[in-house]
Amino acid sequence: MESTFHGIAVSPGIAIGPVLVFDVDRFDIPNYAITDVKGELRRLARAIVETRNELTHLYKKTAAELGEAHADILNVHLMLLDDVEMRDTLNARLRSEQVNVEYILHTLAEAYSQTLSNIDDPVFKDRADDLADVVDRVLRHLLDEVRPDLQHMNGPSLVVSHELSPSDTATIDQKNLLGVVLDSGSLTSHTAILTRALGVPAVMGLEHLSSHIEHGIEIIVDGKAGLVILEPEPETIARYQAKKVEEEREKEKLKKTASRHVQTLDGVHIATQANVALPIEVRQCKDLSAEGIGLYRTEFLFLNRDTLPDEEEQLEAYCMVCKAMAPHPVTLRTMDIGGDKFVAHLQGLREDNPQLGWRAVRFCLERPDIFKTQLRAMLRASACGKIQIMFPMISGVGELRKVKAVLEEVKQELRDEGIAFNEDVPVGIMIEVPSAVALADLLAKECDFFSLGTNDLIQYSLAVDRVNEKIAHLYEPAHPAVIRMLYHVMTIAEKFKIPCSVCGEMAGDPRFTELLIGMGVTGLSMAAIALPTVRGEINTINMDTARELVQSVLDLELADDVNAALDAHHDLRWGALASREGTAS
Repeated sequence: MESTFHGIAVSPGIAIGPVLVFDVDRFDIPNYAITDVKGELRRLARAIVETRNELTHLYKKTAAELGEAHADILNVHLMLLDDVEMRDTLNARLRSEQVNVEYILHTLAEAYSQTLSNIDDPVFKDRADDLADVVDRVLRHLLDEVRPDLQHMNGPSLVVSHELSPSDTATIDQKNLLGVVLDSGSLTSHTAILTRALGVPAVMGLEHLSSHIEHGIEIIVDGKAGLVILEPEPETIARYQAKKVEEEREKEKLKKTASRHVQTLDGVHIATQANVALPIEVRQCKDLSAEGIGLYRTEFLFLNRDTLPDEEEQLEAYCMVCKAMAPHPVTLRTMDIGGDKFVAHLQGLREDNPQLGWRAVRFCLERPDIFKTQLRAMLRASACGKIQIMFPMISGVGELRKVKAVLEEVKQELRDEGIAFNEDVPVGIMIEVPSAVALADLLAKECDFFSLGTNDLIQYSLAVDRVNEKIAHLYEPAHPAVIRMLYHVMTIAEKFKIPCSVCGEMAGDPRFTELLIGMGVTGLSMAAIALPTVRGEINTINMDTARELVQSVLDLELADDVNAALDAHHDLRWGALASREGTAS
């Protein structure tokens, strides 16, 4: 009987075919007393060498098939094998507790993974999966357990699993892989990045679907809509086969316009940029002709380590991205995580409500030593190319002035030291707190640009925790209050003649493209994979019509009405375009 499940749309496309259920067998971790500590350490060293050899082989294979940018995901795994703090902690516990090394490694890794999972950002929750993957390999070597893989599939199949590690994905039988369906995972996970690189449809976040599905049954995966249909009826299959053909045709059309100047029908250019969390994602941005990085999350440098990144390390990372994206701009967001959530020696400061706690600029202002080091690196990187600096979670003018004062201090230090930087580096803020919306006119006088972080703005404005499954349905971008706030900020930005972009999920949702352009947005920054589709939307939009849409939507009272209006306008616009193309042909 046909049944439909909704998950997270991770990689677009439609796949139809039989299921291959992939279950990575879990195994018991023994716990027993030992007397030979050195012997246990030798066992661990051998297991690490064997794991390193495995991952090095996978790196070379992935580099050959997908390119070095995607193979670098496995470099993260290799680096985890050299984690100094974990090695030192493991050695100390082994000597003090006198139990087998597998048990200590397992419990230590679980504690580290829990710390990463508690970070209030899905980008960094996903890094816990990388650690689990590496530790699983080391444990299997210690216990002589065979790790199942997907290197040889019997025929074309859609892989369904509770989870799929990046190394599982890297070794997958690409000839026979039709699509991927996972209970876990998110848009930012390494596995998600690899499925997009492979170009296969993928839907994640389906919770327990894998435990209720059988080998061999036919399913449909719609990676764009985030749908999985089990045992579809013949008419459903026919409908999706036709949709698949149409999507492939549209994909080819969008590829042809990927490097074209993006503008509305009446010649208004809208910058289309990418959001980046890891350096490995820059290659995809270039491949899709992104006009720069609209949001570069710098937090990745502060995770999975026992020491803070120094100025030179940060400088190297920022310059690498800047040079890679030249001549386009790169917007570096100062770190947006709490002080207790990125390095081990700052643990112990856990908060009951981290989303409203000691994070972002609040933390930076209380730890100027860490903040100034990052700002020095950012300013020095401005000598490498077009850098913009952006401060997150600004709640008012006083806070903005404080961070700008620290920035000015750092500038003066660099001047005194004779170190080059761009004196006129643009400085902007993320508008993601309701108080910043209310004070937009005052904030606009104090900075060079606005970037609307719609994810947090919606969350804070509607009092909805966007990762809480019980109330996730209340997280509504089309809520009239959200629409009015966006319009207010963009109107203020236009009045003060400063650029205003959107860098939240709304930027990559084609349903909102015309509305945002009508409001006056100057740029849209999104996951790179969304660039072709959004560009296709921009090239069909007329500014006068977009402005009319805005005025009609501002009068609506319900989110359902807003969504209906956007859908109707979208269908009308594309219908008119198809009619013109048909007449022309």
